[in-house]
Amino acid sequence: MRAGACLLLAACHSAAMGDIAPDASSPDATAIDAPTTGPYPIVLAHGLFGFDKIGPLDYFYGISDALTAAGRQVFAPRVDAVQSAEVRGAQLVDAIEAARAATGAAKVIVIGHSQGGLDARWAAAFDPEHVAAVVTVATPHRGSPVADVALDIAPGNSSDALNALADFFGLSTSGSSTSFSGALNSLTSAGAAAFNTKVLDVPGIPYFSIAGRSALAGASDCTPGAAPFMTTWDSDVDPLKLELLPVAAILDAAVLPATPTHDGLVTVESATWGTFLGCVPADHLDEVCQIAGQSPGLGNGFDCLGMWRGLETYLRDLQL
Repeated sequence: MRAGACLLLAACHSAAMGDIAPDASSPDATAIDAPTTGPYPIVLAHGLFGFDKIGPLDYFYGISDALTAAGRQVFAPRVDAVQSAEVRGAQLVDAIEAARAATGAAKVIVIGHSQGGLDARWAAAFDPEHVAAVVTVATPHRGSPVADVALDIAPGNSSDALNALADFFGLSTSGSSTSFSGALNSLTSAGAAAFNTKVLDVPGIPYFSIAGRSALAGASDCTPGAAPFMTTWDSDVDPLKLELLPVAAILDAAVLPATPTHDGLVTVESATWGTFLGCVPADHLDEVCQIAGQSPGLGNGFDCLGMWRGLETYLRDLQL
């Protein structure tokens, strides 16, 4: 099971926070004469060490099919597995343009999990006329205490933190021009602050966010959200998957005496951006129906695909 987790998900963003203004290498989208109202196609943006598909295993496991069945055109492109949000964001703009060309749509909705949410924000900032909305799921908008410990920025055992992250994410950088340790620099609270200063939200584009609450945290431990469908699982709690326990332990120790609610990797506070839709009883893997659609945990009635269907309906009701 560990190998599956290592290929999946995580949270990091720009490894190099230098000048990120758009330049000649940033794609300039081609105008398409098409309706400017929804429902828009959806582009799913994966996290660190993510993939579009490996054999029968999709990163967004079963989610594309569920959204397609609801009437959406769905695209799940692959970007660089381990790179900065600037590089991945530019690649995501290419994917947005490909989706527009394939569908004739004027705009798309970009939904990003983990680092994919940062990529989505970058794409919206530098190709705003073709993004109808941005939704981020468990994205570390304010960085991670685990990264601060791993890089000796905050007190704690940096070796243990680095090993726990490397073990969960995997050490392979196949398909990437960047190392894991380099990417990790952007997970820090300072790296997140720099990203947020330079990658600004675009007026007129709605931004939504979703967080996971795990380690048996209850609904009362989470900030109330704006979307009624997110309250469906308020009576449920989620036990962390074994793969996340080492990272979660370091997170908990790093923030003592505080006890923030988190999904094993990203705190609710860090995941909150724009209009906060709410929390679900899910860890960082459960949020994208991993691993391979297995149960989120003993006694947890959370329905991952149900959440994604509810999100699609919520956006449709907003004419997105």
